[in-house]
Amino acid sequence: LRGLFMKTVCAVSTPRGKGGIAVVRVSGDNAFRVALSVFKPKFASISPDDIDKKYFRRALFGQIFSSDDEPVDEGILVLYKGPASFTGEDMAEISCHGGTAVTEEVLLSCVSHGASLAGPGEFTKRSFLAGKLSLTEAEAVGQLIDADTGDKVRLAAGAMSGSVSREICAIYDSLTDVMTALYAAIDYPEEDVGDEGERNIARVISSALGRVTSLLSTYKTGRAISEGVKTCICGKPNVGKSSLFNAIVGEESAIVTSIPGTTRDILRENVSFGGITLRLSDTAGMHESDDTVERFGIERAEREISSAELVLAVFDSSAPLTEEDERIIEAAKSSGAAVIAVLNKADAEENADVAERILAEFEKAVRISAKCGDGMDALAEEVGDLYGRGKIDLRRDAVIWDARQREILLHCRDSLSRAKTAVEFGDPLDCVCTLVEESMAYLSETDGRSVGEEIVNEVFKRFCVGK
Repeated sequence: LRGLFMKTVCAVSTPRGKGGIAVVRVSGDNAFRVALSVFKPKFASISPDDIDKKYFRRALFGQIFSSDDEPVDEGILVLYKGPASFTGEDMAEISCHGGTAVTEEVLLSCVSHGASLAGPGEFTKRSFLAGKLSLTEAEAVGQLIDADTGDKVRLAAGAMSGSVSREICAIYDSLTDVMTALYAAIDYPEEDVGDEGERNIARVISSALGRVTSLLSTYKTGRAISEGVKTCICGKPNVGKSSLFNAIVGEESAIVTSIPGTTRDILRENVSFGGITLRLSDTAGMHESDDTVERFGIERAEREISSAELVLAVFDSSAPLTEEDERIIEAAKSSGAAVIAVLNKADAEENADVAERILAEFEKAVRISAKCGDGMDALAEEVGDLYGRGKIDLRRDAVIWDARQREILLHCRDSLSRAKTAVEFGDPLDCVCTLVEESMAYLSETDGRSVGEEIVNEVFKRFCVGK
């Protein structure tokens, strides 16, 4: 590790712009020398070559100097001695006032005194390579930084606490015991593993297969929270689409009038609803129109439905179905997306024929009044149930959300499934051994123990500079 990262790097770790404070982070073998060239403690004389341990992890007040050795600010310095630091290296954090110009001066001063500018996610990458974080925990750090809903925060916090890593390690360790038995049986064939031994091997492999399958089953929920579900609200004009959009978003984002065709373009918002992140779009009412602009809006609505993952098909529960409603039913059912039928205007008298038809056409249907807010909790619950939100405790349960994690675990499941079949059919033990080894290699790749450099670089380049 030290051979890989002899270079000392620096970056601004707080958001750019005006603020109360900004933090410039420095990490590497030369971090203390750089930091103490930029920062002069007011009440202590500290040599970068011989720092008394009493100065580690203490907030030191002092002056901050520019690359020209001119005082530019006063602030705080904290020194962290590796490996007891976030990166596992010697590390320093300089807190200055949060103006754009002064922050840039402090960063440039660090560079002029020997540090290089850090790349995206370089501090977290160093932490991973130092063994301070697993790859899933490091990915969770990036997830937490990007989180814009409470559920994204909870998802990331759970993974950062090691929920996914612990589950992968537990599966891996159980298979290690199997490998010990298999190696012994292969190396000493005269020592028959016996029926009980084979049954135990089969049980452990079957248990590992079940746990990997269970972990994979969380991807739908994890992805829905992390990346969001592309959700389209559709219906004929004046059925209450924009009112529903506003009720989900929680503010008057869409214009609501009694005039048909008010919504002509696609309105979009990201919102947490039912514990799931919806990438929500409100579309133009589906009907025949001679208005050129309105026709463009309707064509866009049709494309939006066909590309959606979730369709909220809205119907007026108080009025008979029309040809336009039939068009919506057909479009929603043929979209390939999950569909929740929304029977709006529940505050008015319900048309029994409409309710009966919609309930027959769609597996999931909810009665609401977008105008009054009635039924919105029931709709949120349906959305959450559709993506398994109510079955998962995000802070405690192991939940995967990344396509990389899912793909590797699918390969692992396949290897374990073939190993289970091999044991059941009495195949040679070396065949079983090869398949179990293969599954363990995939588990190692999931959590980063044997992952390649290209994958590591791909993961961390998604991070912001300074993290």
